[in-house]
Amino acid sequence: MRKIKNFKISIRPREISRILRKLLNVPELSIDIEESVQRACFFYGKCIKPAVVYDIFSKESMICSFDIETPNKWIAVSPYILTIGNSLKEEFDNKQDIFGEYTTQIVSAISADTLEQSKNFVQKLIVSEASDENCELSRHVELPNNLYQDICKVLPIEKINVTLSEDEKFEPTYSTAGLFYWIPLKKRSKK
Repeated sequence: MRKIKNFKISIRPREISRILRKLLNVPELSIDIEESVQRACFFYGKCIKPAVVYDIFSKESMICSFDIETPNKWIAVSPYILTIGNSLKEEFDNKQDIFGEYTTQIVSAISADTLEQSKNFVQKLIVSEASDENCELSRHVELPNNLYQDICKVLPIEKINVTLSEDEKFEPTYSTAGLFYWIPLKKRSKK
C-alpha cells in the first residue's frame, strides 16, 4: 500500500475558466467573472489538501473483482482512492457568495480540475512502476459509487481521512476512486 499526502497541485485559473464556461454554457466570461475566478483560485488554493492511497495487485492476488469491463490481457491492477480534503467545502460553506453569484460553479470547477490533476499525478506514479515491469497502463477506469464498498476492502481509506457513508458516498465530498490495469508490452521480434 502506498500513501501520499499533501502533494503539490497547482490551481490553473485558465482551466477553471474553461470549465466554468462549459458549466455556464457561455462562449466567454465577463471581466468581472474572470477576476472572481482569479481571486477564488488564489483563495481556495490554500484549502486543497490532496491525498491518495493506492496499491498494485497481481491478477491472482486481487481479493475482489470489480464488475466492470476489463482489458483482455491484464496481469495486474492498481486501484486508488484520492481526495482533495474537506477544507475547500468548509470554506465554501462558510462564505458561499464570497466571489459573486457564480461562486458555487467556480468551486465546482476548482474541485473538478484539482481532482483531475490528482488522478494525473497518481497515473504518472503508476506508469513509472509499470514501465519498470515492461507493462503499460490501460485507460483510467473510474469506479461508480456501488463499487466503493469493494475498493475499501483492499485499500485503507482511513489513512487519508476518507470514510464511506451508508449510501455509498465518500466523505469528504471531493473524493473519488478508480483503477488502472497493467497490460504487458508486446515483445519485439529480433530481425
